[in-house]
Amino acid sequence: MSASNEIIILKEVKYKDNDKILHCFSRSMGKITVMAKNSRKTNSKNLSLTQTLSHISVELYKGKGMYSLSDGEVLNSFYSLKNDYDGFVYSSYIVEILNHVLQENENYSKVFDMTVKLFTMLSESAENIEVLIAAYEIKLVSILGFKPWLESCISCGREDGKYAFSIPEGGLVCCNCREKGQNYVYLNSGDIDCLKLLLLSRFDDMGKVDICSEKMLKLIGFYFRHHIGKNNFKSLKLLGGNGNV
Repeated sequence: MSASNEIIILKEVKYKDNDKILHCFSRSMGKITVMAKNSRKTNSKNLSLTQTLSHISVELYKGKGMYSLSDGEVLNSFYSLKNDYDGFVYSSYIVEILNHVLQENENYSKVFDMTVKLFTMLSESAENIEVLIAAYEIKLVSILGFKPWLESCISCGREDGKYAFSIPEGGLVCCNCREKGQNYVYLNSGDIDCLKLLLLSRFDDMGKVDICSEKMLKLIGFYFRHHIGKNNFKSLKLLGGNGNV
């Protein structure tokens, strides 16, 4: 049985003499594994289809243990990301995230489309990369069920006053509800506006955002990694302290 699918290749592994095993993000099926026969041959029609980061449309056949790749076309190879240091590191970070959070047989169409958009924007411009990554993180963690509460105090519902942000509690906390000994990030109104902007605006508009402070970008990164349960990303170590890490 065959099925047409849009996929992003997260990892390619050499197998036997001429084959590859592909670890992929399917728009409709989540994380899948695909066998690409003869894809390492220089004259293979599937050679260009099996490159890491590539966004492709393919025909897949379900085998006993994994899918097999038949025909397909490259929608975007994101070739420039592989030849730009920051683009490569940040796209590798996204791949690490997806490998960690994706499940098999789940429809992640919103996450898929957002990932394609992010890779497209990263490949076209080197500006506002950290803002794009922060927007991706806060939107993804919200889709996964950890949307930060930014409208009032998460404990008592108070809608005015000075707020701090609690990463474990997942939202704003007023001065009356803060507990001694707990770590909070204190926010002003501009900080809260920044978080709302990154969370609620269309991803297409993220490249124009320039009001977010480094403190907010770091807060989003810490919040994201806390709630997905992973903090050790190999790709981020390559940034040498740059970025929202």
